[in-house]
Amino acid sequence: MRKFVSFFAITALALVACSGAPAPETSAGEVTPRVAAQDSAVAPAAPATPAASAVPASYKDIAFPEFRYVAPYPKDFRVQLSDSITGYVVSDRTLPLVNFTVFFDEPHESLALKDEAASSMVGAMFRRGGAVGLPAHALDDSLEFVSAGISTSTGTFTSSFDIDCLSKDFPAMLALVKKIVKEPAFDKDQLEIVKANFVTSYDRRYDTPGKVLQALQMKVNYAPSPRLWDANAQEYSKVSVADVKRLSKGLFSSRRIIFALSGDVDRDSAVTMLKEFFADLPTAPVAVKVPPKPLEFLRKPGVFVVDRDITQANIVMNQPFVRRPHPDYYPAAVASFILGGGSFSSRLMNRVRSDEGLAYSVYSAVGNEYRDTALTTIALQTKVESVDFAIKLVFEEVEKLAKDGPTAEELAQAKKSLVESLPSLFDSPEATAVIFAKGELLGKTYDHYLEYVKEINAVTAEQVKAMIAKYFSRDKMTISIVGPVAKFDALKPFTVLSLDSLEFR
Repeated sequence: MRKFVSFFAITALALVACSGAPAPETSAGEVTPRVAAQDSAVAPAAPATPAASAVPASYKDIAFPEFRYVAPYPKDFRVQLSDSITGYVVSDRTLPLVNFTVFFDEPHESLALKDEAASSMVGAMFRRGGAVGLPAHALDDSLEFVSAGISTSTGTFTSSFDIDCLSKDFPAMLALVKKIVKEPAFDKDQLEIVKANFVTSYDRRYDTPGKVLQALQMKVNYAPSPRLWDANAQEYSKVSVADVKRLSKGLFSSRRIIFALSGDVDRDSAVTMLKEFFADLPTAPVAVKVPPKPLEFLRKPGVFVVDRDITQANIVMNQPFVRRPHPDYYPAAVASFILGGGSFSSRLMNRVRSDEGLAYSVYSAVGNEYRDTALTTIALQTKVESVDFAIKLVFEEVEKLAKDGPTAEELAQAKKSLVESLPSLFDSPEATAVIFAKGELLGKTYDHYLEYVKEINAVTAEQVKAMIAKYFSRDKMTISIVGPVAKFDALKPFTVLSLDSLEFR
């Protein structure tokens, strides 16, 4: 199963966008989410006058207060259980629900292609396979009876488990998940179901143009790596319980753990409970793990096509970007918003869709990666007859923005939109706890979230011009297209790749 993050999601700021300034420390038993800052002294409101209370003649005359939002501050919610175990507790007693997510920092990559299929199944099999003395069907029944959920996963950088349950059942769920990760049974019948699912997924991997484009995009941008290996149907079908057991050794150890606990919990009581929970987990991995190497780019710009008899061509253009933290990230994010990330306010949407009617959706994005160098992206779908013209329009807008820069209105709107998207990142206790836990995994500082608004608001028009020219250059981009090759004569020269060549082996 391919181990990478999809580059089509427009989530450039999903793990990084936060704002505000630190508030006073809360006591050990308090968890008080930050809210919009208010002045300490507010003058009493003057009596309303007929003119002041009158309904405005137009919606344009409605006055709105200045947007003032202060994002939660990580340190207010952080607890440290030991030198290797830390986490975030966000209490909300509104509903009797608890979410508990635990991340085990266990970076590694596959040692052999023959193990790729089994490695892909290990994470699911911890949960699906039951535990010693607890058959898989009994585990399912236990969770369904109390409307609770437990999931497990393993990946290149972390292993994790997640609990969703009623607060009254949380202690029992902790005991249950500990049994699952410490004494997994890897039930044979459940493994057969998982194998069948993987085989089906493999057989249907190229069912849609979008799936083909995703594989093509990876193939033309990245050099071969164990992190990108693809198992095939035959390898999936041969996975045995012994394979899964062997590859599961050393996972879910407490070498470094970061957790996110949210919902109907008392902070002090939770700390005591979690200390007991983590006390007897394995303290070090059993197996020697090979650290994952960063993905490398092929750095071969050009046009690459997979032949597919469809009426709408699927197109994505990519260029290597930066690995965060990097000073170019914030100005590039603003630049991309103006170019194509701002939906109907963006230049690409206005030109390609609104003016020319060539695409339902066209967008740009900058990748947000801390472990690998990210990509910049421009993507669209258009009729096969208009591919050349649509691409031409895209790069006309790129060149125009790089040369002339944004208008004052565009720059202001981009900053305003990016800043005002911050509250959506913290719209629930679970989201708040998890984003802080993931941030710590990536090495973000407490003040990382405080700097966001400053960085965005400091971006200048000259920086926008520079970022567009630097990271959205046609000469440095790969252009991946899925569509009928016979209709693309105007794009020549290009390289045609077969479906069989898209896999990493």
